[in-house]
Formats: sequence, C-alpha cells, structure tokens
Amino acid sequence: MPVPFFSGGKQLSIELAEPVIILRGLPSDPTTHVLRGEVELVLSKPLAASAVMIKLVGKSHMLWPEGLGARGTKVYHEKTIHEQNIILQSWPEDYQGDKVLPAGLSRWPFEFLISNRLVETIEDEMAKVYYYISATVHKISMIGSPVLRARRNVLLLRTLTWSDSALTSHALPSTSIIAERHLDACDATIAIEKSIVSSGTQFPISLVISPHLKNVHLESLSIVLSEKRVYQLPEFQARRGEMYDFKLQLASVANMADQSLSLQGLVPCSDVPLQHLRRALSAKNAHIPLVANPFQYRFIFTLPNCVHLNHTTFFNEMNFVHYLKINIELSVPNKDNSTTERTHIHLDTPITILDCRLKEDYSVLPTYAEALSDPTFDEEDQEDPTGTNHHAAGFFICPCYQEFKKRSTSTGRQEWLKRRQEWLAHRQDSDELLPPPPPYKRLDAKSTAQAAH
Repeated sequence: MPVPFFSGGKQLSIELAEPVIILRGLPSDPTTHVLRGEVELVLSKPLAASAVMIKLVGKSHMLWPEGLGARGTKVYHEKTIHEQNIILQSWPEDYQGDKVLPAGLSRWPFEFLISNRLVETIEDEMAKVYYYISATVHKISMIGSPVLRARRNVLLLRTLTWSDSALTSHALPSTSIIAERHLDACDATIAIEKSIVSSGTQFPISLVISPHLKNVHLESLSIVLSEKRVYQLPEFQARRGEMYDFKLQLASVANMADQSLSLQGLVPCSDVPLQHLRRALSAKNAHIPLVANPFQYRFIFTLPNCVHLNHTTFFNEMNFVHYLKINIELSVPNKDNSTTERTHIHLDTPITILDCRLKEDYSVLPTYAEALSDPTFDEEDQEDPTGTNHHAAGFFICPCYQEFKKRSTSTGRQEWLKRRQEWLAHRQDSDELLPPPPPYKRLDAKSTAQAAH
C-alpha cells in the first residue's frame, strides 16, 4: 500500500500500474522495461508550491560482522546503486504567475525506464538490494514542513524463462539437462527436467540404470543442492564466501517402465518397493538388486523455500550461485565374482534458482483479459496457508509469496487502469473509454463461426 504523509487537509500518495517489474533474461540482454504510475495529491485548500518531483532509488545494504574500515568498527554498509529523478512540475524562481496548486485532486503521470542490467531485489539475511519510489512536493511556506513526501516500495524480480533473444529466435531454449555415464558394470542416464526453477517448488529427476553384469546393486543415491554465497565490498577491499548444502527431500517417486510390456511377459517386472528407494536416499547400504531390465524411476524432490535458500544472482557484490550434486553408489562384483567393490557415478552441474515469487507456471504467457484479472490467491493457496501441502503446480507456499499475491492484486494493473479511465473520462468529459480487447478464445470462436456461414 502507498505510504501517505498527512499535513492538515493534504494527502500525497503514489499509485503504480504494476508494483512488480519482471526483468527477463540475463543482465546482458538489451531489454528495457517500463515502470509507470501517477502521483496523487489531495488538497482541502490551495497550496503554494515550487516543484513536484519523483525519483526511483535502488540501495544495497550489507552486514559485515567481522568489521570494516581501518579499525574494524563498521559492521554494516549502505549505498545507493541506482537513482532516477523526474521533475513532474516546477516553476522558475523569476516566475511572475501564481505558483499555486488548486484544491481538490491533482495527478501527475510518470514513467521510469528500467534497464535489464539493474540488480534484482535481493533479500538475504546478510545483504539486501531494495528499490523504492519517493515523491516530494516543495511548498512555499514559512510555517510547518516545507516538503510533502510519499514513498512506495518497488519489487524487481528476474526470470530466465522468457527473454527477447528466445522470442526473436522463434524457439525456446531447453532448460533440461541429460547426462550419460558408461561404465563396465552399467550404463546410467540422469535427466534433470528443469535447470531453471523457483525455490520451494518440486524438482523432478529421472534415473535410468542398465546393468551389464549380474549381481549389480544400487547402494545409495545422494541429491544435494549447494549454494555458494560471495559478499564483496570493493571500496573496503573486503570479501567473504560461504557454502551451504541442502539435501533434497523426496516428495514422490514413480516407475517409468512400460507396465503393458511387463503384463505381456515381454519384459520382466522389476518394481522396487518405496521403502527401499527411500533407504537408498537416506542410507549407504540399500542393496537394491539391478536385474536384466533397466532400473528407471522418476523422483520428485522438494526444493528448500526462501526461508533457507536464496535465488541465483548476477550482482558481483552479492553473488549467489547454485550447484546440483548427484552421487550414485553401486556395488559390483570383481572379475572372479568372489567379492564386490564400490563404484560411483557423479554429476555436478550448475542450476538457476529463481525467486520464490516466480512460480513454475509463470512462463505461460497470459491473455490480455487474464493479465487484468489476476486472482488474489490461487484457490489451493488459500486452502493450505501453512504451506505444508503441494498443489498441482508443485509450489511450496511461503509467507512472502502470500504477501506478494495480496500486494500485486490489491494495487494491481486492473485497479490502476480503472482509476486512470475514470480520471481521463472526467477530464475529457467523454462518455466511456473503449473496453479492452476480448480474449483470444472469443476471437477464435467468432472467426470459426464466420467461416462456417
């Protein structure tokens, strides 16, 4: 909600068309976004003013427990990393007319161009990047405060699912990772379905192991997500690095074998009990036999949510990167089949973690009507406010996502457009503005009906 400042009968506020800016693609992508809105001032009587201004400010804040500076007494550092200023209305000092704002409602529209190179919002426990808009009205008065102020926070999120480079190439790049390993004892294929995923969501991994020898056993399966955090302050020549490992929790598992072939007797059935698969994920000696038919299962894990896991960043001073480490341990017989020995299959690959407020289904482009009617909550989100269950989209509800949904809807584009239309209709003394274009489905149905006639 906007933060108004009151002084007598005066109220200054900021209304945004979209309080959230989605940065698409890497910072190197030459994309520009627009942050638009209006400054509103309600006066009970005329006000003498010299200027009405607005600015967009981005700041970074970092805690440094070890201490900064020559004596090491400075434990935090804050600085401005971005600032844009717009003069909405002003009067020169030698202006001879009345520098008076009339009583009632006054509005000033504004637009900020947002470069894709800007750092997205970061909310780490030790370092933060945040943005806000500040509006000021400079009064000509010797009594009381000489300035009216209003402030509004702005959220910048980055998604790599859609970018200009992907759209112009008429094809979306694949985000899956497939790795193959060929050993004397077996062949293994590891398929990571999505390497770009939001924190707190479900994370599918498929595993296929085809043994070449008898008496090959799966002993353990380890899936670990590592987060490397690097904090830097060039002005103090300070640098600190941290590493955190998160062992992924199993949500469900499914056998990918063709059951119809097993029922026909063409392929022997090999269905490993769930408790044995869980034991392979938690213990070192599961001893699951790998028979003639391939071991092929699809595991669905749950990623940590934003309480513990940061999103991947591209800011040199707050650089967070993520790696997925998969380790498969097998026991295979030696050449004379007298004893067994352990062999390992490793996969270490970088993945991208998005902000938890970017759900998996965000990559689906909405229709015009859907973009104007975003619901406050998904129905499943409301049914499970504790975040202990997962709905069909595989999203793990967290408090910041619920707050994000409330804010993005209560002050969303639909409300802003409605207020804007009412204001323009009042100023232009027009009947009614044109309605938005109909949804795509309605246009398709109309064209189909016309073709039939």
